[in-house]
Formats: sequence, C-alpha cells, structure tokens
Amino acid sequence: MGKQKKEKGAESIGAKEIFGVTALSTNNGLAAIFMSTMFMVYMTDYAGLGAWGATLATTLLLIARIIDAVDDPIQGFIMDRGKVGKHGKYKPFFMLSIIMTGIGTIALYSLPNAVTKVPALVTIWVIVFYFVYDIGASFYNQNLLFRTMTNDPEERAKLLVGPRLWVMILGMFGSAMTAIAVSIQAVVGSFKTAYMILAFVCMLISCVISILGWFLVKEKHVVEQEEDEKVKISDFFELLKTNKPMMIDFLKGIFTGFIWTFLFAAPVYYVKYAYCADLSTGVVDMGKLATYSLIVSMMMLFPLLLGTIIANPILKAFKGDFVKMHRFDLLCQGGGGLLMFIGQILGILQKAPIFFFVAMFIMALAIGVDFIPGSSIGMEIMDYTIYKTGKDRSALTGVLGKFLEKAQTAISSALVGAILIAIGYQVDSVTGDYIGDLAKMPTLLTWMIVVIGALPALMAVIGVLILGKYPIDQEERHKIQEYIRNHQAKDVEG
Repeated sequence: MGKQKKEKGAESIGAKEIFGVTALSTNNGLAAIFMSTMFMVYMTDYAGLGAWGATLATTLLLIARIIDAVDDPIQGFIMDRGKVGKHGKYKPFFMLSIIMTGIGTIALYSLPNAVTKVPALVTIWVIVFYFVYDIGASFYNQNLLFRTMTNDPEERAKLLVGPRLWVMILGMFGSAMTAIAVSIQAVVGSFKTAYMILAFVCMLISCVISILGWFLVKEKHVVEQEEDEKVKISDFFELLKTNKPMMIDFLKGIFTGFIWTFLFAAPVYYVKYAYCADLSTGVVDMGKLATYSLIVSMMMLFPLLLGTIIANPILKAFKGDFVKMHRFDLLCQGGGGLLMFIGQILGILQKAPIFFFVAMFIMALAIGVDFIPGSSIGMEIMDYTIYKTGKDRSALTGVLGKFLEKAQTAISSALVGAILIAIGYQVDSVTGDYIGDLAKMPTLLTWMIVVIGALPALMAVIGVLILGKYPIDQEERHKIQEYIRNHQAKDVEG
C-alpha cells in the first residue's frame, strides 16, 4: 500500500503544472478561433478581395489539406526523432508552435492594401503565411506533452480540464470579437483595418502568456530510443497496419470530427441573414449582428465550458469506461443537429431564434462532455503503441488525428465557401451590407442548416457504429496501464 501511494505521488499533477499547461494553450486556442470561426468571413466580407476572397480561401484550404497528407507525417517523424534534452523531447516543438502560429495569424489578417490590388500577390501572401500558421499548429499536440508529464490516467484527466476550460473562456472572448471589430471600425473607418488591429493585439498577448506557461511545465517520462530503434518514416505505415485501436479511432473520426467543424463553420452566415438583415435591400444591422453573434457564440461556448466541467462526474457514472461514454455523447450531438434541421424544414427556425439557440446548446454541451473521453482514447492509443511494440511513436500515432482535425476544419469552411460561390455571394467590405443576388438568400439559409444540423446528425450515427469495433476493453486497459507503470521512462529537467 505504501509503495502504491509513493508511485501515485510521483505521478501526481499539481497546481503549477495545471496552470502551466493552461497558459501554454492560450496561443494555439486563440489562433484556432481566428482561423476556424473568423478566417472565411474575413476573407469573403472584410479583406477587400470581393468574390476572389471566397474562391481563394476555399481553394487554399483544400490544397492545404492535400499537402498536410504528406506534411503531418513528416512533422510527426521529426518530433519522434527529437533528442531528449534539458527541456524534454517534445516540449521544444511547442515553443516553435507558439512563434509560428503567432506570426502566421497576424500576417493573414494584415493584408497590405498594395497586395490586395494584385490577385497574384494576394495568393502568394495568403499561401505563405497560411502554411506558417498551419505548420506551427501541427507542432502543438497537447496529448504528447500530457502523456510524458504523468503515466497515471486519472492525473492526465486533470491536465485535460484546465486547457479545455481556458480555451472555452477564450472562445467566449472570441464570441465578442465581432462586437469589438465593430467598435474599432467606428474609430478607424474600415473593417479590414479593425480586424488587423484585433488580430495583432490578441496574438501578441497570447504569445506572451503561452511562453510563460511553457516555462512552467516539464516532461517527466520520455522513452529513451535505442540506437537500432531510431524512428523511421516506415514506422508510420507500420502503425497503419498493426495498430487497430488507432485505425478504428481514425475511421470514426473521419465522420464525427465534422460535427464540431460544421457546427462552427456556418452560424455566422445564418444569423447574419436570417435574423439581422433586410432581405429586400441587403442592408445588415451591424449592431444587431454583433449582439446575435455574441448570443450564438455563448450558446455554443458556455455549454462547451459546462460540458467540460461535468465530464469527469459523468465518466464516473460510466464506471470509467470512456469508450461507452464517447458513444453516448455522439448520439446526443447528432440529436441536437437533427432537431435543428427539423426546425428549418418546418419553418420554425428562421421565425424563432430561440429554437436555433437551444439546438446549438444541446450539440455544444454534448461536444463539451465528449472532450475528456475523446482525449483519453487518444492517449490510450499512444500507450497501446508502447505496450505492443516497446517503442514510443506517440507523435506518429497522433498524426492522423491532427491531419483529420485540420482537414475537417478546411473542408467545412470549403463547403460553406462553395455554397457562397454558387450563389454569387458578395458583400461591401466597408459597410458589411450584402450586394449580391437577394433572391438566392433562402437557398443560402437552407444549405447553411444542412451543414450545421443534418450532416452532423448523420456523421454521429456512422461514428457510433464504427466505434462499436474499438478493440480495447477494461481488462486490457488495466494491462496497458500496468505495463506503462512498470516501464518508467527517464526523467528530464531534474
């Protein structure tokens, strides 16, 4: 009993570590808000690019995902080959991530006027700095760091909560960004300039906070690599063949990962034109849009925050079986999407904003609850690789998940972009009013709800069916944990 307590104490996570990983998540979380929920709107409405903005953003995001298919495994390969130094094995890559995502995000929202006048220059600028951001984002994989900070699954759960709650709080701040941009525009006279100022200030502050967090965390357990066991590119393909839990989770994620990205991709457009625009003139009440955007974001982000808080108690009700809990959460997410789609078909949604908000709340609450079991599966797959092979290929194990995450964000935005291109979407970048064909607005609104509601419902059902094939049960889970405890890796940073 004494030995068990001693081992538990050695693996315990304290307030310093929790604060550190939480602060570290600031830059990545805020950059993701700018790129996932605001980038497409910025490019189409406020960058001053006209119709070219939608085409460029849509094409870029699709091409980027094709490149990621090669780039992400290479980055995973680089991280797994990293030598164990004073700061650990994976931690140095997090500093690189902070710098690159900060530079990339600021540059993308700072298109010089001279550049916007030449389509070729715009294309080069956006491509270069998007990939600076994208590569930096790939180096941020918090599960890698959490797995090396402690071997205890319960302690890892503690590490998950802080960053998740903080990113949700940042999301609430992000929900007010439209209102902040409106206020800045009232002073500077241009939404383009307003978004540039907003991005620069936010990312500069977030970089400072993340660097502080970086200094407060350390990797305790890193598997030393034998000379004859160096990481090879072929290891990634070996994982594809032999790691069944990884492949089941990947196949499931192909579908369920879209629930989150679809939910966040289209609401801005639906709210803008369903509740804040005069569809006979195209004039948008920007003050009302700021208010409604804030409400919609709160209806998504507050339940995400609440869901994260109540996730661990719910996990106890499932007796620690995070796979069963994951399936239940997916069904709840799909139910919210179905409710929204039915409301649109019945003609209720556009007339009753409260119906729209409630459906989003249900989906977001289930997504919030699902973060803990979903992340636990990801770290379990890393442990499983070590358990089966005796080799640490954690970064390569997470490559598919990172690729999916970025691909689904891009595809969701690209799908919205395709809808906008199809109707000839066009907005005055100074006033924010719609100047395209107003007769196509009903079609736009219906398709936006298909993206937000109907598709997520379908994806959830498919994901639950695939997850039924996940091969690790509670008995084998205990064996994996015992193996990890008996193969303590080398301490670093003292």
